[in-house]
Amino acid sequence: MPNPVMIMDYANLYCGAAPDDDTASNHLVITEFKLPSLDVQYVDHRAGGAPIAIEIDTVMARLESTFSLVGITPQVIELVNAWEPEQNVFFAYGNVRDQLTGVSIQAAAAFRGQLGRVDPQNWRKGDVMHINYAIRGIVHYEFALADEQIFFWDFFTNTRIVGGVNQNRVINSNLHVPTVTPEVLLPSVIPIVQPPV
Repeated sequence: MPNPVMIMDYANLYCGAAPDDDTASNHLVITEFKLPSLDVQYVDHRAGGAPIAIEIDTVMARLESTFSLVGITPQVIELVNAWEPEQNVFFAYGNVRDQLTGVSIQAAAAFRGQLGRVDPQNWRKGDVMHINYAIRGIVHYEFALADEQIFFWDFFTNTRIVGGVNQNRVINSNLHVPTVTPEVLLPSVIPIVQPPV
């Protein structure tokens, strides 16, 4: 059986608040949302004795998430460049539907970062004005589908879990980085943090 066709058809975003704060729900004004790109950076290696160069991965690019809200949303705009920890959390939820079975599951993402861009778009008669936003300086990111963790990263504990595998376990052990349990923002998803080798 091939991979299912799973399409997100509804979304919600909480900015600077947890999902239990219904005054911060943006389900009526959100028009676009983009998860961060997982973009590995490479450099060319031109070996002196080889006829063909290779690429060597050096780091994953910084994470950024963007979204658009229709109209003017003061509660969100006021978060720009905020440094209070409770204002630097973002929770995104989506309804993802299997196009074959019609079954809906939850997509969930959580971020700890800073609202770094508030970009009002031109107002034009006959169109609905919207504002483009960006979550920048992300230091914590979680993404899950139906309570299954897909990606987990926490800068301060040097934890990176992809598909249930702690990618930094051996690296942390080699560098003598102590194992610290990272903060989990999505309460129903618990990361698999393996002890060092």
